[in-house]
Amino acid sequence: MLKIQFHIALCLLGLVCTACQPIVSSPASDDTAGFDIAQSGDTTHITIHSPWQQGEVMAQYAMTRPLERVICTSATHMGFMHELGLMDKVIGVCRPNRIYNLSDEQRKTMIDIGDDIQPNMEAILLAKPDAVIISTYAEGDQVPGQIEALGIPVFYCNEWTETTPLKRAEWIRFFGAIFGCQSMADSIYASVRDAYEQLKGDEAMRRKGNSEREALNHSEQPAGLLNTRKASIMSGMSWRGTWYVPTGGTFMGHLFRDAGAQYQYEDNPSTTSIPLTIEQALQDFAEADVWVGCEANSMAELSSIDQKHTWFKAFQTGHVYNFRRRTLASGANDFWESGTVHPERILQDLQKVQSGDTIGLYYTMQLR
Repeated sequence: MLKIQFHIALCLLGLVCTACQPIVSSPASDDTAGFDIAQSGDTTHITIHSPWQQGEVMAQYAMTRPLERVICTSATHMGFMHELGLMDKVIGVCRPNRIYNLSDEQRKTMIDIGDDIQPNMEAILLAKPDAVIISTYAEGDQVPGQIEALGIPVFYCNEWTETTPLKRAEWIRFFGAIFGCQSMADSIYASVRDAYEQLKGDEAMRRKGNSEREALNHSEQPAGLLNTRKASIMSGMSWRGTWYVPTGGTFMGHLFRDAGAQYQYEDNPSTTSIPLTIEQALQDFAEADVWVGCEANSMAELSSIDQKHTWFKAFQTGHVYNFRRRTLASGANDFWESGTVHPERILQDLQKVQSGDTIGLYYTMQLR
């Protein structure tokens, strides 16, 4: 388990320091994201809870000045930075060509620190950042310690471990705390939360209203896929014989449920995806109404990857979608950047595609 307090290294930078008062924090719960923020005078205290050991503290920070020059190791971090207007604070990233929200000038000057699993330590050292914002992908990850050994503080952003869309989006408040724009971050998150809950509630009310009207009038169901019957949904695709699908406890599983869709694994509480053979996928999803999140750009490409893709009802009816509407030729995809901050946009896309509505989709594109 990683349990680190960056008091000494951070004080040497003159950016943050510990306060005299004790820091009181509580472990993350099912209802909050994996961090706490508390204010004590001019000091902002941040506690990062371990995503692997319930009740354990991973790191604590005491900020008296905002960070000014940072390296980010994940595209999701850049989504938060862009939303808060902090892109000028980023001097380095992993693979700049894979970042969507960079200006042409930023792309030219951005320091490339290579792969996020094994970043280029020499490039990090030469960049002289105030800190490196890092995602850890396993308990006992060695990379944070290697960066600290260079005398550079590490700030943990574990948003990817959050299993619900809103808890993942709430990490914008962490960025607000370390960059001195807490009020803006809180306001953005509150707006996102309210919009998400509104969409979720509107869908439940719409379905209930349709059900009551049909029961009263014995009328035919309205046109489109999404009506009183929940549209069934499927996700992913076969790749080299394996088809990974989200469970009900994952980020996408929560989105499917909140969008009002019927999903085969919605009652599976696991928080990780599960591998299927294409034969298992056919057994579970052959009659699904809508297919989302496939990694192909056209129906022809999808069928060429595996001919069995054509056996699904959603393929035959043309209701197949990817999340590649906002991409660059380099492969950069805004779904992984602003989509982390704005799950309400993903939710609205999922609600639209269930009814066959392709107008105004934000991240989602129908395959042709």
